[in-house]
Amino acid sequence: MPKPTQAHLERIVNKNESIEARQKILSQMPYYMGAKLLEVRVDPQSVIYRWSVEDKGNKQICTLSAFWGDSKTKILSGKEPLMEKELINCAKGNAFSGIEETAKLCGYKSDIESFTANLKQAVAELGLDINSIKSLKKLIPES
Repeated sequence: MPKPTQAHLERIVNKNESIEARQKILSQMPYYMGAKLLEVRVDPQSVIYRWSVEDKGNKQICTLSAFWGDSKTKILSGKEPLMEKELINCAKGNAFSGIEETAKLCGYKSDIESFTANLKQAVAELGLDINSIKSLKKLIPES
């Protein structure tokens, strides 16, 4: 049986709660992920972490994922970048890291041009208003 090379931790937060309450919940997630990784004998310092944020009405599903081994190599290779909704959710969750790091975590290596083009396309295809998503607006330069 192959060994796992990724782990995921999910929390659902209410968008109507104060920002402080939501941040408290989310700030605990890296600690719990680290403990989970130690249980399976993975060094928490050797993995890459990727956030994903998905809106569901007045709730947000926030997922912290850890990747190591083959999964880490696959993401960093840039061979299978995220697309469509998965790209948007990953970009929203990691925008605080800056465009270069977000592109890398979404599977685009250092190809910022392809990352922003695919992000713009995904936003358009899903009929989203980029101006209503502050974190994405930071990543997509004005046309």
